[in-house]
Amino acid sequence: MEIFRIAAIALVTAFCVIILRDVKSELAMLVAFAGGIIVLLSVIDYFSDIFSVVANIAKRAGVAASVVTLLFKVIAVGYVAEFSASLIDDAGLPSLADKVTLGGKLIIVAVSLPVVVELFEYIARLLS
Repeated sequence: MEIFRIAAIALVTAFCVIILRDVKSELAMLVAFAGGIIVLLSVIDYFSDIFSVVANIAKRAGVAASVVTLLFKVIAVGYVAEFSASLIDDAGLPSLADKVTLGGKLIIVAVSLPVVVELFEYIARLLS
């Protein structure tokens, strides 16, 4: 199973980081970053599988392609913001990590606004 490989990579990375922290802290950070990238690259195929299934479901349901694209953008922004914030927090900069998380949330809201506006317009048409 794939999860065992991912867990093994993460555990080896964590062990190396713990050992390197005392010896060379800047190298420990690079090892942590590399381990995170390797784990991310290990699961990237699953993202494409998920996206294709969701796109097929949306197509069958008659959902506009723009809504599906928006959904994928929101998911991507969320994951990138969380991954980046975690790395920055691990580097010992929690306040900067919080700002990255806030930035991700604001971008999600901004990207989602057209759909929210369209939803309110649809509800207004139904009520009138």
